[in-house]
Amino acid sequence: MANSLMNTGISGLNAAQNMLNVISNNISNAHTKGYNRQQQVLSQANGTQHSFGFVGNGVTVSSVNRAFNHFVVGQLRQSQSQNGAIKTYYNELSKVDNLLAENDNSVSSQLNNLFASLNKLASNAGDASTKQTVISDLTSLTSQFNKTETNLKNQIANINTELNTNVDKVNAYIQQIAELNQKISKLQTVDGGNEPNALLDQRDQLVNDLSEIIGITVTEQNGQYNLSLENGLNLVQGSCANVLTVQPSADDPALNTIIYTHPSGATQELTSQNITSGSLNGLLTFRDGPLTESRNQLGLIALNLAERFNEVHMSGVDIHGNQGEKLFDYNKPSCITNTKNQGNATAKIEFTSVTEVKASDYKIEFDGNNWVVTRLSDHKQITPQIEEGKLVFDGLSIEINGNAMAGDSFMIKPVADIASSLQLLVKDVNKLATGINDDENGAGDNRNVAKLLAIQNEKLVNGTTTLKSAYTTLVSYIGSETQTAKISAQSTKNITQQIYEQNQSISGVNIEEEYISMQVYMQYYQANAKVIDAATTLFDTILGLTK
Repeated sequence: MANSLMNTGISGLNAAQNMLNVISNNISNAHTKGYNRQQQVLSQANGTQHSFGFVGNGVTVSSVNRAFNHFVVGQLRQSQSQNGAIKTYYNELSKVDNLLAENDNSVSSQLNNLFASLNKLASNAGDASTKQTVISDLTSLTSQFNKTETNLKNQIANINTELNTNVDKVNAYIQQIAELNQKISKLQTVDGGNEPNALLDQRDQLVNDLSEIIGITVTEQNGQYNLSLENGLNLVQGSCANVLTVQPSADDPALNTIIYTHPSGATQELTSQNITSGSLNGLLTFRDGPLTESRNQLGLIALNLAERFNEVHMSGVDIHGNQGEKLFDYNKPSCITNTKNQGNATAKIEFTSVTEVKASDYKIEFDGNNWVVTRLSDHKQITPQIEEGKLVFDGLSIEINGNAMAGDSFMIKPVADIASSLQLLVKDVNKLATGINDDENGAGDNRNVAKLLAIQNEKLVNGTTTLKSAYTTLVSYIGSETQTAKISAQSTKNITQQIYEQNQSISGVNIEEEYISMQVYMQYYQANAKVIDAATTLFDTILGLTK
């Protein structure tokens, strides 16, 4: 009897001690990132049969489990991924918003200054100081176009760097997750299925961190996590990790792209359609959307400005009666040959009608018989006119020479580099073509200045919008996108915080609760010690009877 009582007391003492260890571990890790509160599961020990029935033999520790809710954690990861995407998108977009915002140095302000100077010159075409002001304002406007576009191009370079940095993090995470899958599987096998809680916490924290960068789907199989992109491309399969790489895009080497390698060895460029959330999605969505749109809209404005000013200025004469020269120059439309082309075809692009040019890039691809043209701003497939063997569409003429193979393609960027390449050619006040050469007034009149001044009210951009209105529309578009993104970012942040708090209420450590539990199990420990003490007393009494 004493022996049975002793064993029962020892089982309770061990259970109490184990629970105190669990509680102390919880308290120690109360502020450890990714730690999930642990809890001991007790079960009644099998009883011993006697003639009068079964008598219990104390308690056993069945397991030490994590307080972990897979559903809530899944919601948290999804919310973190969405928050990562919109936060990154907003942060990048706000830079463009600040860059384009109307201020004393903006393109809009420089346009106002130029036309104000032309207005003064119109009343006194021979005034050298006013002419110098016009030259200065033309220089400032050109410089502002250059600076604005250069800043936008710098953002592309920064995004290229960010893609590299984030993909390096993704690869580090998925490799660690694959290694933990292997360790966890081995430990569960040798330890009768008991869970290595510390390793499980590490793995779940890595998955949480990964989900902020790239949207993933998590499935569990035999205790191992399998991770895939939302379109089914595997990143982790058991103990195997499929790392991503970053390479210059085949369509445009100036843009970095994320490469997925299939088991067959075939490669695939991942876009925002494949990576649907996480900070990588935010970077790609911003670069392929508002950033490209801003560059093209700004370039289209610069193109229309340069072409119309050149046309009017060259129709006039300067103070010496010489024909006006081109005011502006800029780069021709760019054509980028896909690095995977198999044929030797080349393409040459020219403007046919500037007012018909769109603020868009284009992809033209050979299908084996014809060239298929896709306007990337609206992803619309357009049918070009064929004139003298050239493809003519949207104010562009494309001449293709050489032999193309099916699948060969070119990326056409009509206006992306116009603003950064814009340069003022006329810097001598005496070469400003202010007059119109005829028998009445000739070089000394101001009629050509009036024509230059009238440009501010001409609907040049797409034949429907003035230069200033086009820039104002661009600023409004970016401002509206930024405000919408700001609201969405705050909303997803709040939702993520709510789910995080819900998860903490399940898995987090409450030090006050743990302290109360410690007091309870200290009493439990002391009570079982009393049982052992009683068993010892009984045992001593029995020994005394034998003397």
